[in-house]
This record gives sequence, structure tokens and C-alpha cells, in this order.
Amino acid sequence: MNKNVMEFIELELTKDPGVSNATLFEGAKLIDKTIGKLNPRQFHAKYPLQVKRRLAGHSSGRAVRAPVRPKAAQRPRARKGDADAVLAYVKRVLKRNPEVTNAELFSGACEIDASVAELSPRQFHAKYPLQIKRRLAAAEAPRRAAPAPRRAAPVVAEPAPAAAPPSAPAVAAAPAMGGGDAAAVRGLLLSLVRELAKAETQAETIEVMARLDGYVNDVMQAARS
Repeated sequence: MNKNVMEFIELELTKDPGVSNATLFEGAKLIDKTIGKLNPRQFHAKYPLQVKRRLAGHSSGRAVRAPVRPKAAQRPRARKGDADAVLAYVKRVLKRNPEVTNAELFSGACEIDASVAELSPRQFHAKYPLQIKRRLAAAEAPRRAAPAPRRAAPVVAEPAPAAAPPSAPAVAAAPAMGGGDAAAVRGLLLSLVRELAKAETQAETIEVMARLDGYVNDVMQAARS
């Protein structure tokens, strides 16, 4: 039995006889870590109950004939519907010991508000410890400034491909003259043109055209020469 724990519990009970077992349990674990191995009922039987009996023995007078049995201090009955007190208790314990178990909080909350016993451990955790943990986490989280939006890079339009220059029209190549007499061929053709130009009537034109084969033969001969 730890002497320092006994003195702590005696001091707390002297200040507030109605202090809950869960509050004493949490404070005692800060003094002696080995107390955490006990469950709330074992802790109460080993420490608070002994201190209460000792305090009750000091306060009660001794009878002349028979010793008077010390009366254990009666705990105030837990009120129903005191949710604010339960929240305050859970917040106080979590600040002092963030590793406290849900079962320990549940046991202490039942002593503060009798209606808490009607909840399941999971319902109690969702209604009280979880809410307090979220509030504490939100209060301690640093505020981070939102990063400035990045400016979009200007879109540079790619230059349109240059249009292909229009292709030059194909020029028909002039037929090459062989080794013939070009001047003779030119003279024959000019003679044909003159005769056609002199023809004034249709009959004269037909007559010139009738001699066309002769001109062709002459041109062929001039081309071969």
C-alpha cells in the first residue's frame, strides 16, 4: 500500500467527501503507476474504503462500554440527466490522462449521472468521450493557411504551318526538231498559210485543202533532210 496515495485520497476526501471513485483512481495512478493494474473495484477496496473507515473512526467518539462501529460515509446519490457534469468530468480526466480507458470513464460517469448506466459502453463512448476527444483535437490543431492558387501559365498558340506555294503549271515541252531543215519546213507552212489567206471563196479554200497531202509530203521530206 502506497503511503503517498493514501495521503492523497485522505486529502481529497477531506475536501469533498462525495468525490467519485473514478476521480480518485485517476489521481492515484499519476502518483503510483502500478495502481493502473487494479480495476476500479479493487482500487476502491484497497485505498478509498480504508481511508473512509479511518476518517469515520477519528470523527466518531468512543462509547464507555462498547465501541461504536464507525459509519461509512454515504455517497450522494447520482442525479439523473446531468449530461453537462458528465461532459465536464470526461473532459477533465482526458486532459489529465489521455490514455484512460472507456471502462474507467464509464464507471466514473455512472456515479455522476445514474442515467449513464442505461447506455451500453459503445453508446457511452460515442456520446461523451468521442465528442470530447474531437473538441480537444480541434482546439490543439494548428491553423494552416490555405496555399495561394497557382497562376495558370499563359497558353502560347503555335504558329500555323506555312501554306505550300502553289505548284507551277506544267509546261508542255516543245518537240525537239531532229536533224531536218527547219527553214524549209517553215517555208512550206508559210506557203500553205498564204494560199489559204488568198482563197476568197469556199471553192478556192477546198482547192487549197486538196493539195494538203502534197504539203505534208514536202514537210516530211524537209524534216528528214
